[in-house]
Amino acid sequence: MSAILEFKEKPPLGKAYVNAFTPGRSKFAGLDAIPRLEATWSQATESPQKIQAYRELCGIGNDGNLPLLYPHVLTSSMHIHLITDKKFPASALGAVHARMHIMQHRPIADTQAVDIRCRISDARALKAGLETDIATTLSIGDERVWESVATYIFRGRKFGKPGEQHPWASFEELGQPTLEAQWHVPVDMGKRYAKITGDYNPIHVSRILAKLFGFKRDIVHGMWCLCRCLAHIQDFSYEPPVRLDAAFKGPVFMDSECAMKCHEIDQGYRFDLYNQGNPRPSIVSVMRHAAAGEALIQ
Repeated sequence: MSAILEFKEKPPLGKAYVNAFTPGRSKFAGLDAIPRLEATWSQATESPQKIQAYRELCGIGNDGNLPLLYPHVLTSSMHIHLITDKKFPASALGAVHARMHIMQHRPIADTQAVDIRCRISDARALKAGLETDIATTLSIGDERVWESVATYIFRGRKFGKPGEQHPWASFEELGQPTLEAQWHVPVDMGKRYAKITGDYNPIHVSRILAKLFGFKRDIVHGMWCLCRCLAHIQDFSYEPPVRLDAAFKGPVFMDSECAMKCHEIDQGYRFDLYNQGNPRPSIVSVMRHAAAGEALIQ
């Protein structure tokens, strides 16, 4: 089963949030029966003012092209519509953004219109629930200029016998750091980031609601943390093709301290982000120049 959601602008999330909190979801009938839902948005553009506000919030410079992670900001609401659609058998309440894999094939100017396609591309059973990939492409004409695979985990029920871990979930150990950076997460960063991106997930904007989901307090968006890490790796040339792989391992709390440890590798950097009081990394990531012809989505 498949269905296509066609958008003519960045979709508002009101209906998606209503779907997330109301019953009527399709029953799980096996991994092969999970519908390959798809969303499209032709000639998508973003306000230059909003892009600049994002740069300032994340501490990155302006070269006239979209920041590497910004297409996810542009498309994340489409992801939410896919996973809250009643045809999708898992509840989005408490869903976790587990991994992010990105490839940029050429620069995208701030004012450039792109054609966006997002689709549920794969699903795997885990002990914790269901792991689902959403594949996203940005194209200009017939040229794919940016692509990503975002992996989400849906907890709370069984979705079959757990299989092997996806190979992209493994990262080499961090070597001796060649670069370190520290910064403070402002107490209101969740609300500030949500205002720009539209991601008002309650765990990011409300201390009380975050506690209802099992956190000691509100947590900042993982994609903001990832962009802050990239802002500190100033020696990396973003000459495409560029690939970024990241796994979100734990929360980063508001009004706390972060520390990034980074090790230079061939063609790029391997880095971890730590949050105050947690000896384990909250984010593990690799950023590197990709090989010619390399792609995430076939």
